[in-house]
This record gives sequence, structure tokens and C-alpha cells, in this order.
Amino acid sequence: MQIHHFKIDELERGARPGRYHHLRRFLTIYRGKGEGDRKLFAGHIETIVQRPRAEFSVRFHVGTAGSETPFDGHLLIFGTGFYWGIENGRKLADRITREKAHKYEGRDLALRFHDGRLWVTAWVHPDHWSRGEFARWRSASIRLNLLDRILGERRYTYENLEWALIAIEMPEGTYPVRATLQQVSYGRPKSKRSIKSLAVDIEAPKGIPDRFDPSGGWKGDRVYGFGVELKERRRDWAFDAENAIKARIYKTRSERGFREAQEVEPG
Repeated sequence: MQIHHFKIDELERGARPGRYHHLRRFLTIYRGKGEGDRKLFAGHIETIVQRPRAEFSVRFHVGTAGSETPFDGHLLIFGTGFYWGIENGRKLADRITREKAHKYEGRDLALRFHDGRLWVTAWVHPDHWSRGEFARWRSASIRLNLLDRILGERRYTYENLEWALIAIEMPEGTYPVRATLQQVSYGRPKSKRSIKSLAVDIEAPKGIPDRFDPSGGWKGDRVYGFGVELKERRRDWAFDAENAIKARIYKTRSERGFREAQEVEPG
């Protein structure tokens, strides 16, 4: 019998604010000592410790014969907990979950709490299902916050104020964009209190390069739509918007290691 195990410290790969521990451990057990030995067991566990946040989540997933981990799940309390997965039992998982209408989908048992809601998933397919296939309660959410019930859930609303066509000049070229100035409100629908701010919605029909595309052009190195904030609405707001757009592009380029724009395939 052979036992192979190793671990990966995700924080060594890249630190994340508010995360104090993130370790992945892998274990594989083989019968015998030569090549082609039968795999008796393979699985992993991932542990995370991070700054507390108001959430709870527990999930048990059963996949199909094609699943990488036919049995897996997690438990998170206040954002801290563990994920696990087992590579064994593909035939059993397939027998439990497979249907003609959903040949390649497993099933979920899950209970989650976040953003003032309790979410319930009772043995349904995690991605999609046919209308009327399951009772509504088997995949539903319940509002627990009384203010959400009385005044409605907080949400963003947008009101278009003005628009302008702007030419964004970058070192390698010029990119035309349509910029729409918006009044943004965040609050409950039935409450008179709301937080207001200004934003500019950007549409770049030809795209603006902001990252290196390792796929060689398949995924693309450009962004075609995004938003930027403005602190004040001046008469020449388009000038402020232009500077904010450039700042956003340069920031993304510095974070993603951009060096030069790649050729765009004619479409």
C-alpha cells in the first residue's frame, strides 16, 4: 500500500486581505507498490480562517460518474470553515442522481444564510431544472430581516442624467466610448432615506485593452463595459469622466501585468 499526500498554502501564492489561513491538503492511497496500482482512495480538504462576517453555509453535493469529486461539500460559520471532496464512488453517485433529463448534473442539499436571507436547497440540481419539476420550497429563500419585510430590501437604482462621446487616448492608440452620467440611489424602496452618488456608465464598442490574454486571443485582452464614480457633477463632467476612465484602465493594467495591446482578430 502506498500513501501520497501533499499540501498547498494558498496564502503563499497570494495574500488576501482579512484571510489568516488557507490551506489545501490532498491524500491518495494506492494498493501495491508498482505503476498502475489500483487507487483505493483519493480526496482533499481545504481549511479557511478569515475575518468574521455575517454568514453561514453548509452544503452536501452528490455528482455523477463524470464528476471530479462525486461527493463533496463544505461548512462555513462566519466565513471560517472547510471544504472537502472525495474522488471515489462515481458509480454510486451516478446511480443516486442520474436522470434522463439531467444526465450530467448532480444534486445538492444546502442551507445558507447571508444578506439577511436564509436559502434552502433540498435535493435539487445545482445548475438548472425544468419548470415545475420540484416544489418551490425545495429551492427557496426566506427574508429574516424585519426591515426587509416592511420597507423592502436595499437595492441600487439608476437614473440617466446626461451622456457624451469621449475619445480615450492611451499610449498605444485612441478608443471611443459612450459615457452616461447617472444618479445612483441605494436604499429600501419604501423608505425615504437613501444614499445618493454619481457614476458614469461606460460603453466601449471597440474595447479598451487592459490585460494580457494568455489564450492568444480567444478570451481577449479588452474591456467593453464598466463604471466609474464621480464625486461631483460639474458642467464639464465629461472631462472628469475621461480622467476617471483613464485612471481605472491604468490601475487594471498595473494589477494584471499589461504591457502592450494584442492584435484583435477581425470579426
